[in-house]
Amino acid sequence: MDKETIKKLILLHQGRDVQLVERDMRLHFAGRINVMIGPRRAGKTFFIYQNISRLKNEVEGVDEVDEKGEGGERKDRIIYINFEDERLLPIEKEDIDLILESYYELYPENIDKKLYVFFDEIQEVPFWNLAVRRIYDQGNVEICITGSSSKLLSREIATQLRGRTLTYFIFPYSFKEFLSAKGVVLERHFEFKPLRYEIKKLLHEYIEFGGFPEIADRDELLKTKILQEYFELTFYKDLVERYRIRNFGMVKELMLYLVNNFSSYFSTNKYYNMLKSQGKKVSKNTIFTYISCMADINFIFLVPKYGKLKEQFANPRKVYAIDTGLINAIAFKVSSDAGRLYENLVCVELKRRGKDLYYWKNKHECDFLVKVGEEVRGAIQVCYDLTEENRDREISGITEPMEEFGLDVGLVITADFEGEDKIEGKKIIYKPLWKWLLE
Repeated sequence: MDKETIKKLILLHQGRDVQLVERDMRLHFAGRINVMIGPRRAGKTFFIYQNISRLKNEVEGVDEVDEKGEGGERKDRIIYINFEDERLLPIEKEDIDLILESYYELYPENIDKKLYVFFDEIQEVPFWNLAVRRIYDQGNVEICITGSSSKLLSREIATQLRGRTLTYFIFPYSFKEFLSAKGVVLERHFEFKPLRYEIKKLLHEYIEFGGFPEIADRDELLKTKILQEYFELTFYKDLVERYRIRNFGMVKELMLYLVNNFSSYFSTNKYYNMLKSQGKKVSKNTIFTYISCMADINFIFLVPKYGKLKEQFANPRKVYAIDTGLINAIAFKVSSDAGRLYENLVCVELKRRGKDLYYWKNKHECDFLVKVGEEVRGAIQVCYDLTEENRDREISGITEPMEEFGLDVGLVITADFEGEDKIEGKKIIYKPLWKWLLE
């Protein structure tokens, strides 16, 4: 790295104007190190661009007065560096200091003013944690970093920067963000206007191809090919290379098994016995480790049975994939998948909203219990096709935990049915998936 290259990159990104789909979340500059994590290709770098644009636009052309009463346009106090840029290679541990030196040579007048520093793919810097902590401890700086899941996990970042971070999980597009990418503007009372038909049509596309940002404007054949390549990259880079897995054939077989059995119960014991019956030698602990690795890199979510910790470990967990587009690009399709795809989508959306999830299984089954602190605050059932034949089963599945936890209202998410029921003093709300996703 040399100062002239660094200066060029700083100025280049300060003047860059990227047109982006506005994400639902935004960074909070509150004196902590903002850490952005998430699956491959979910849009972490563009989320940085979005927040840089917001910082610039808030005071564009205006002399800002900061908390010290000092002026200066904020856009000149933004530093963005992507450490995967080949112009910066090779990178040494002292080079972060070189970045600040280069910046202050460009803007000596800002030496005592607050800086906004964005470090993308920070894992490329040797001993990055020491450098970031040193800058943070100097004060008067807001730091935002991202790390690739193939080399750096959220828990590792949190460990290295203990007590100093705010973590943001970047998901693929929500349905609302997907509609924005498609140019759909949600007018007031849109649910009562013809626009709702376009929204329902786009929901089918969203379920089929998912929410990865790169996918939205591609043709169907290319979408599927890109998603299959995402799967291969996740397998080789995020799993095999990162964890130095030698039995990669076993891992890929397990990944494919989980994708094909999304929104279903997974038991390590049953899977182990299945492999044993096929003459394949692998320990239960190894299977458990592989599953944990897939959860660590955000390829899957594991939802446990509600109960004490011992009961959670003793029972199967339900497995959900990060994106329905990945499922459809990889899994064998069957006609009964629609309901499971709905359930997977609901799980991911609940996770996006920061919910702590469990499933309920006693005499009846309920897809999701939402826990807040130590209390269960919500019960959600997902039923794609609510009919006279399955209505009693679905209602029993949600009213049982409602009774158990004293819940007055339960939610049943459907394909198109909307309404309310009163059952023994309990309110059951039926809501179409598209409408729930846009709340």
